[in-house]
Amino acid sequence: MSQDEAAVLVPAAGRFLDHVRLALALSPNTVRDYRTALNHLQAAMSALELGGPEQLGPDEVAACMGWLRDQRKLAAPTLALCLVAWRMWARYLVEEGLLVHDRIALTPSPKLWRSVPEVLNPEEVERLLANPPEGPLRARDKAALELLYALGGRASEVVGLGVTDLKEHGRLALLRGKGSKERLVPIGERANRAVRAYRDGLRRELDPRGRQEALLLGAAGGPWHRQGLWRLVRDAAQLAGITKPVWPHLLRHSFATHLLHGGADLRAVQALLGHASLT
Repeated sequence: MSQDEAAVLVPAAGRFLDHVRLALALSPNTVRDYRTALNHLQAAMSALELGGPEQLGPDEVAACMGWLRDQRKLAAPTLALCLVAWRMWARYLVEEGLLVHDRIALTPSPKLWRSVPEVLNPEEVERLLANPPEGPLRARDKAALELLYALGGRASEVVGLGVTDLKEHGRLALLRGKGSKERLVPIGERANRAVRAYRDGLRRELDPRGRQEALLLGAAGGPWHRQGLWRLVRDAAQLAGITKPVWPHLLRHSFATHLLHGGADLRAVQALLGHASLT
């Protein structure tokens, strides 16, 4: 079975493809193109650690487009076809009662995702890290942003950190990556200070009895989720005046790129990322 014919995992994909083939009477070639577009969407959502279609708004679609452009080397016409297919799929989910709000429809013209950058420059990173939203959870948000960039971690790795995963007085973090692979990554003094300030203050208020192992906690005192980290990165970028789409994985790429530009060894950077390549 070819990649184009392989079963896609996005919700109701098979039913949607049957719908466009039978109810809309689209040609076999068009149905095949739509299947491929959904396969691309599944790959991008998995790589960027997105959940279901309810999370797909303009920023997330831009992130998926950027990933497909950079990692799958998809050209602009192919990406345009993908967006058409994704919009039709989301509209079908709404019609079937499987999705409440179709936020993919809010995605603007392709100019947005054609200009998605591969990385943030160092000055943009500094501005983003300096702009966690004001509010009662600002200390947590500051720690989360600092950790995300300092560790070069995936969103799931950062929100999955436990208190006991901080080693050597907070100078190292034990990250658990894909396939349950573990690696120790240095945190850096600035991120360490932000984490200490959060642990000594807000975190004790959120978990006064010390029952939670998770380092980053939500407003109710339970473990935080990666969707919250996505929103935090987006909001901090907006507060920093960064107009291009920003998502957690972009900070991971920025971390690696800045190290390489600073003269770091390629294999050392790959080890820090916990990956065989820089993607």
